Amino acid sequence: MNITGYGKASQEAINNFERYVDFEIPADYKQFLLEYNGGSTTVQHGKFYVDALDTLVSLKVLYGIDVNEKELDLLKWHEEYKKDLHTNCIIIGSDTCAGKILLINNDEEKGVYFWDQGWYSDPSSQDENIYKVAESFKSFIEGLKIPDEI
Repeated sequence: MNITGYGKASQEAINNFERYVDFEIPADYKQFLLEYNGGSTTVQHGKFYVDALDTLVSLKVLYGIDVNEKELDLLKWHEEYKKDLHTNCIIIGSDTCAGKILLINNDEEKGVYFWDQGWYSDPSSQDENIYKVAESFKSFIEGLKIPDEI
């Protein structure tokens, strides 16, 4: 899946972000930020499968660091939701229905997760609405599908 990025994040910006969130983000995601700094799929709304929901979800955007549009900035989303997030977790993107894409890297959970905020499931419990999508950021990107492949 090809990504249209927002430019390139600097190593300094990544280091500053890691200090702010207080954990080291995985190497494959750092590399993505260095190469693309967030972005969207070149084909409108690449999709990813959420096993637990037995559904395909449309990816809207992957956030970057220090991007001009604040709605696309990792720091903005972390500041807004940090009280709701698991340990060593950042919001790295969103779907087309307000769900969030999470990157978690702690002892109990590692990988990319989908946080359904009520579109596909009952919004009553945040913890019950987080579903693992991929073991790593790289496997998440490799698993994105374009509508013709579905």
